[in-house]
Amino acid sequence: MVFMLVSMISGKAVAATAKMAIAPSEVADIASGETFTINVTISDATNLYGWQFNITFDPNVLSCEKATEEPFLSSVNTTMYPAPKINNDKGYVMASSLWWVPGYPPQGVSGSGILANVTFTVKSGGTTSLHFDSERTYLRTVVFPPPGGDVQAITDFSTQDGSFKGTGGGAGLAGIPFEIVAAIVVVVVVVVGVAGAVYLKRRRQ
Repeated sequence: MVFMLVSMISGKAVAATAKMAIAPSEVADIASGETFTINVTISDATNLYGWQFNITFDPNVLSCEKATEEPFLSSVNTTMYPAPKINNDKGYVMASSLWWVPGYPPQGVSGSGILANVTFTVKSGGTTSLHFDSERTYLRTVVFPPPGGDVQAITDFSTQDGSFKGTGGGAGLAGIPFEIVAAIVVVVVVVVGVAGAVYLKRRRQ
């Protein structure tokens, strides 16, 4: 259902100036097992009727829990917000919203605000970008006439990615997950133990 907006595009383009961004742009020092939430914001929007974003991340570092629509569009008019598509194997979350009424209202939403928020759980102490996939991230407006309105792309907008950096406190050591650190420690202990046993055996001989 998240692709429903695609089927409504006319293929025409309308220029505007807007920016979709992740806020805060940098998240750090969150331990393994804990959660954090980012906002997907819009600034300087003009006559906005719909949006979609696809944010990619490293699935070894983070797991996406949910993406919730904020009322930037819905507070003005009823929206269609399909269940977000979350894939924690490939590492992406995709969500979309569009005014969904019989006959579009004559004006869209302009200004700045929050489109949605996304919650992640930290899996390791590594780092990852929170990247807008440009092929699946877009803004939409409606142009009149024809009767009922014509959904068109807003082409002149930019995106600002975010990033996550884990913490060693509970998440690993120097960005290395504790599972790997523990395995290294076990190997070192075994090697030292074997070396010590060989040394003692030679001393006794």
